[in-house]
Amino acid sequence: MNQLKSIIDYQPPKGWQGLLAFTLVLFLVIASLPPLTITPGTKHFIVSFSLLATWRYGWGLINFIRSVIYRSIVFPNWRRVVDLNTDTLMPSKIYLLITSFRIDAETTARVVHATVQEAIHCGVPTTIVASIVELGDEFLYQDIFTSLNPPKHVELKIVRIAGTGKRDALAHGFRSISRDCPPADSVMAVIDGDTVILKGTLKKCVPFFKTHPKLGALTTDEISEVHGTKFMQLWHNLRFAQRHLLMSSISLSRRVMTLTGRMSMYRTDIVTNPDFIDHTLNDHLEHWRLGRFKFLTGDDKSSLYWVLKNGYEQIYLPDVKVLTIEDAPSQNFLSTSTQLMIRWYGNMLRTNARVLKLGPLKMPFFAWWAFLDQRVSMWTTLAGPTFALFLTMEYGPSMIGLYFIWVIFVRWVMTLILLSARNETS
Repeated sequence: MNQLKSIIDYQPPKGWQGLLAFTLVLFLVIASLPPLTITPGTKHFIVSFSLLATWRYGWGLINFIRSVIYRSIVFPNWRRVVDLNTDTLMPSKIYLLITSFRIDAETTARVVHATVQEAIHCGVPTTIVASIVELGDEFLYQDIFTSLNPPKHVELKIVRIAGTGKRDALAHGFRSISRDCPPADSVMAVIDGDTVILKGTLKKCVPFFKTHPKLGALTTDEISEVHGTKFMQLWHNLRFAQRHLLMSSISLSRRVMTLTGRMSMYRTDIVTNPDFIDHTLNDHLEHWRLGRFKFLTGDDKSSLYWVLKNGYEQIYLPDVKVLTIEDAPSQNFLSTSTQLMIRWYGNMLRTNARVLKLGPLKMPFFAWWAFLDQRVSMWTTLAGPTFALFLTMEYGPSMIGLYFIWVIFVRWVMTLILLSARNETS
């Protein structure tokens, strides 16, 4: 009966009409191609399963299958245990560290309101630590906190710092928590000043630290609200859907590839460890020509490296979402997306090399291999355009057209795969 009801209640994904029309046009174009261009054994046959293609698409398929296994079998079993024992698995105290600098008042108000409401709702003694720069933010935090009339088990601490960057804000916040002498089983969350945590987030997250004794940190899914063009919103939706699949796949090995600064949770004894605090504040690389290169951004990658290096497990919670408020630097999509990717990928590469040096003995082999593939794949993506250029030089401009058809076909397959992560196509 339940299966019949699910069939009756099924709702097609948002934008299915556009996907169907796109699919029909794509296959009509493929059907109209000259036979020689897609027939194996001829010199014009380009759709071949070369070693490189098998690696790239095989890797994507493996991650998709692992993601489905994690989201459909493994994680639901974990969630069932947590849901049956939530009250007994809650820690004796929770800390919520918010870092905020030059974020508009409307966004800040939403973040603070949601955080205080969640602290009240979780029913556990909770201290909200606000690591901020401006006096106006301090007044705003205090006004909202007072207006919600929180019970005695919820308190607010303000940590005022100079505007010297997020790493400094985090270090001051960690030290403030350390001075509170937190209980051994306490848990803390790092929350960006533009991240709204949704109702029930804490009760869904913190019990995992008791069901997984070796767990050092966890992170969650994200949805975005972009203050910019619709195209920019769609681009963020796509990136978060891709992230959802990959994070689920890696989490099957009880590791993740980033402890996102938007909202991640840690055992408090990790973030109060003096070595962790120093690593967060002073993380750097030694460059053969430039000397010491101190990191300004990428604190989430620094945290991940420390947790990995010290042998802790990390997991991803695919059924818990936080809302991130994205303010596009400009209305120009190309400019904005390029700026963001340079920052993200730069942070990724700087940590990636160090993680690989830890070796596969410090983590499950699949997780280590994922970091290796991450480093190599930036070069393999150039293979397609390069081969298309060589084929065009040899056989004429029709090869460029064939290459674009192949690219569109691959993106169509990816769209179908991403429907398992997000129930929409537009």
